[in-house]
Amino acid sequence: MKIFLMRHGETDYNKARCFYGSVDVPINAHGKQQALQLRDIMADKNVSQIYTSSLQRTKETARLVFDTDSVALSSLDEKGFGKWEGLTADEIEQHYPNEWQAWLEAPFEITPPDAEEFSHFQQRVWQVTDDLVDQHAYDSIAIVAHLGVLRLIYQRLIDRHAIFWDLDFPQGTVTCFDNSHSREWQTSTLNGKEES
Repeated sequence: MKIFLMRHGETDYNKARCFYGSVDVPINAHGKQQALQLRDIMADKNVSQIYTSSLQRTKETARLVFDTDSVALSSLDEKGFGKWEGLTADEIEQHYPNEWQAWLEAPFEITPPDAEEFSHFQQRVWQVTDDLVDQHAYDSIAIVAHLGVLRLIYQRLIDRHAIFWDLDFPQGTVTCFDNSHSREWQTSTLNGKEES
């Protein structure tokens, strides 16, 4: 099985460094350029199915990359940040100083106001990951999702002990997980210039 993992293209909220998990915003002009980079990278890759989250930034990216229909799964949605969505870190600290400090000290245990619990987020992403691996054991699939989701997929399949915050999936690159030649998953990053 091969899984081609892609982060959605840039949005204006990305650019402003806002928390915006479940806010349904489109990709911007730079995000469209990033999607076209992904299209070039994926041009010679045959995938049997394309999955996205239910949010438009992943669906727009997938449409530009593959120019075909994809399957939207809400289980691949980014973690909801409740009342913090649309705010920068400085704005959150200003309006929610106590909650912000508590979250910084224990981000996996503390839930921001009206936000999704991290344990629920983790459980739903790990469950859909297991389901897709079972369903497509001998296929190649693509997943266009969000940074937090891609980090959890990495932890589920590659390294359960990897530090969540240290895992990076740059926009405009593809990360391939491949276990077609071994029981162990192998990873590679495809950036259109070279494979590393």
